[in-house]
Amino acid sequence: MNTLEIQKPTPVLQGLSADAMVYFVHSYYVVPENPDLIATTTEYGHSFASSIATGNVFACQFHPEKSQAVGLLLLRNFAQCR
Repeated sequence: MNTLEIQKPTPVLQGLSADAMVYFVHSYYVVPENPDLIATTTEYGHSFASSIATGNVFACQFHPEKSQAVGLLLLRNFAQCR
């Protein structure tokens, strides 16, 4: 479990606490060409983009379905987005 640092607010991240922890199963991550897409970062040896958001698209490198209460909040928020 690692902490998310919100870089830009999105509807999916609404209500997320500053110490929200999520589950990662691998060490892969993306490096967006446009850093404005980065919604959250995570520190694990170095800071990396752990989620991106643009328009109605939200993509994450972690597993919300395995991230307990934080994951349920993210999934609930995602389901309510239109």
